[in-house]
Amino acid sequence: MSKGKHILIDIGHARGTGARGNGMEEHARCEQIAGHLANRLRNDGYAVTVLDYPDSTNSADLVATVKAANGISRAAFGISLHMDAASKVVGYVESIDEDGEPCKQPIIGEDPAPHGAHVCYVSNTGKRMAEAIAKWLCTLLPGRASKTVKRGDLYILKQTRAPWVLVECGFITNPEDAATEPQQIAECIAAGVRHYFEEVAA
Repeated sequence: MSKGKHILIDIGHARGTGARGNGMEEHARCEQIAGHLANRLRNDGYAVTVLDYPDSTNSADLVATVKAANGISRAAFGISLHMDAASKVVGYVESIDEDGEPCKQPIIGEDPAPHGAHVCYVSNTGKRMAEAIAKWLCTLLPGRASKTVKRGDLYILKQTRAPWVLVECGFITNPEDAATEPQQIAECIAAGVRHYFEEVAA
């Protein structure tokens, strides 16, 4: 049951330090998703704390988020919100290398092709939550070969005491993913949370 469960929502990255694409910025986009998600979960009867340090550096934001999360002793679960980005070589520009010789330097631009959401986890409990969220979110934002991925290298997953997942809410560089309404994304994540607590972990 959801009663008494405390969910932590992390808005990934500090302002201006994340991915960009289609005229959008990752923190701003995830901030919108987090607002809708927090409201939905509260309406469903969960306690919710949103963690965000938008004016810090990206590394300081991460450290502060983990510290705050670990200071909430009764947290049942944590969800970090992110968006992926993809790039490709879109051309070349004439330049001079370090030896004074002419060369061509690649121009890197957005790659609009990769698309789809996935959910990262490290613990067994995190895996079950990741699968519950992916069941709904990856239907809205399809395209990934793997809907859930074990990531032992992610600080937010390794250092938090409560079980935690990191949700990549599609590619900000893909027009269709970027055009998906934040409220729709939030509703899918909330549906996964409900499914986990009411069916998987019940």
